[in-house]
Amino acid sequence: MNRALSVLARRRVAIGAVTVALATTAVASPAAASTGVVTSAAAPPAGTLHLSNRRTSLALEVGDVGASGRGKVFSTFPRGGDDVEQQWNFINGGKLVSRKLVRGQTVCLETDNAGRLFVARCVGGKQTQKWAFKLAVDAPGPFKDAFVIQNFATKKCLASAEPNRRRNAQVGVGSCRSGNVLQQWTASPLVGD
Repeated sequence: MNRALSVLARRRVAIGAVTVALATTAVASPAAASTGVVTSAAAPPAGTLHLSNRRTSLALEVGDVGASGRGKVFSTFPRGGDDVEQQWNFINGGKLVSRKLVRGQTVCLETDNAGRLFVARCVGGKQTQKWAFKLAVDAPGPFKDAFVIQNFATKKCLASAEPNRRRNAQVGVGSCRSGNVLQQWTASPLVGD
């Protein structure tokens, strides 16, 4: 395990010290994220990210938030620019935080035991809001790797459905399956971040 972490750290030196610290955090997570998916613990690039599904190329987006305080999460055509609905930060401790403020509060990606995916007010230490990034595809070139994103509490992986005619797709969590491209995500840093 230490040898694998060392190799990972050396390969990610170009990304910077922050990424190495995040990788260490992801590895220290409860063997959390291992339910048969053969991947190495990893961390996405530091800073603000656009998360896109490898199969559909659609970006993870936060939608409307209802009276319950939970917001919809889906994937749609990447718009780029200053669209905060498609901007995420992976912070120390494993939280995926949306850059979109809801009622003046930050919201985190969360799931429940029924497999529903949503955003809700960030709560420290809440395991259903913690995620581990695992390397699924080690591609040449900066920021080309693909990740499986696995929840600490449920051990399930973030997954996209196939797109509908409007180029949107439902996003949820499901049993992790090695090689399933609908469960593989790329993390591109926001230009200028």
